[in-house]
Amino acid sequence: MKMRIIQWNISYNSKAEILYEFLTNSINELTIVCLQEVSENQNKKLLNLLKPTDHAYSLDMRNPGTYEGKNRRMGVSTYIFGGSIIEKSLIDRSLFPERTLVTKLDFSETVISILNFHSLTGVGYKKGKASNFASIADFISSHALDFFSCDANEPKIDSLYYENLKFFDNGDKGRNASLIFGVDRVHELSDSYRQYVSCLGDQLDLDPMVTSHIIAKRYRRRYDHIFSSKAWSVLNVKYPYEESIQATSDHSAVIADFLFND
Repeated sequence: MKMRIIQWNISYNSKAEILYEFLTNSINELTIVCLQEVSENQNKKLLNLLKPTDHAYSLDMRNPGTYEGKNRRMGVSTYIFGGSIIEKSLIDRSLFPERTLVTKLDFSETVISILNFHSLTGVGYKKGKASNFASIADFISSHALDFFSCDANEPKIDSLYYENLKFFDNGDKGRNASLIFGVDRVHELSDSYRQYVSCLGDQLDLDPMVTSHIIAKRYRRRYDHIFSSKAWSVLNVKYPYEESIQATSDHSAVIADFLFND
């Protein structure tokens, strides 16, 4: 079975109608779309336009409070095409549970578990970002996942080799980010793009290997990731940065194709 996963921080101010044009041209028969920074209005519009076979939205499960402000109104959405949701939940121990979404999915009797999450920023939260990574790492280490997909706001320095990655110091010298993304990973999932590039034989050691976000118009970062379990072979991964920016986001989508090793 082939599966496509689309990871995308669509940006809180993006235009749903333009996002739809990009997404509808990228969705295959069996596809999981994981979005971050999704407002309630954007979610309603995208559901109406895309018409997924099933969906989950984190703010339906943890409603923003009256006085909590904009930061608690940016949810994550998981849209399913060709399958259905069996279970859905948030990581309640994380600092912002509504920026996490765990779904168990049924695709023609093949069950897939995926975590969709959005990291806190080091600029706004610093130690909170590190603490949140610890909570998410704890969850990933104790649950069987096929995939996780995220805007991580990491790494600081990218590399083909895990041991050469550098993470931001959020009061922990980057240790907690490494529990999820680096050489200290507490799980067995692997960075799908790194796997794909390695299979091509390209010996890249660049900062970054590919760009998914640009900070202050000068710092290029690969902040957006799809990690996959050994049950899935990586067929293709691409970061269509320019097309994603034209679609009114400030992050590149990540589009990856996988084959189930049954």
